[in-house]
Amino acid sequence: MPSLKVLAIAEKELKEYVLKPGSISWGVIFPLVFTFAFAVRFGDVDHLAPGLLTISVLFGTTSFVSSSVIFERRLRTFERLLVAPVSYLEIALAKVLVASAFGIFVGLVSLVFLHFFMVYPIWNIPLLVLFLTISAVLFSAFGLYISLVPENPINAMTWLNLIRLPMMFTSGAIVSLLLFPRWFIAVGLLTPMTYAVEGIRFAMLHYYDVVNPVYSFLVLLLLAMVFIYLSTSKLESLY
Repeated sequence: MPSLKVLAIAEKELKEYVLKPGSISWGVIFPLVFTFAFAVRFGDVDHLAPGLLTISVLFGTTSFVSSSVIFERRLRTFERLLVAPVSYLEIALAKVLVASAFGIFVGLVSLVFLHFFMVYPIWNIPLLVLFLTISAVLFSAFGLYISLVPENPINAMTWLNLIRLPMMFTSGAIVSLLLFPRWFIAVGLLTPMTYAVEGIRFAMLHYYDVVNPVYSFLVLLLLAMVFIYLSTSKLESLY
């Protein structure tokens, strides 16, 4: 369970950054409009639903956490946290926690919308919740680290988009990786989002394309821990 310090920081983050332009435009409007466009265009979206849901979670989490980091680095308000009796790990965990919650909320809104266009019912709801949660944690930690890397915080969103947009097409979120040559599948296996798409696809439709759901979960868990560690280390080096 998160400590009281982590929860207190997370509550502060939620109040301050949930309505920031970056959180709303890239974190809510873009994934929902993207989902709406595909649903209206194709009607039967069962095969697209896992990918669209993953895209919603990806943009919801990373946009929220990047907005908070951009504002805090520009206004130099990180110092307020550093003078408090909290560790860098607790700061990173708090940001990951609140961004994950925000991303899951955006994902659930997309899922409710997609449900009206789906023919088949969701196969395993508890498993879907599990994969949504671990994917949100990974994407939040990933977004936190990428937002801390640029020397100029204004460039954080640019770097995120340079990574997020290609991942939408190399992860099998929109088009199955099985339709591409073997070398492209290899690229997909190097994309963290692929494992989220595969896990969510299995939970929703009871099949996967290239990665067994057990391996998908283990990779997502490992990468989440790696990016939390990298984010903590980056915070220490910056401050």
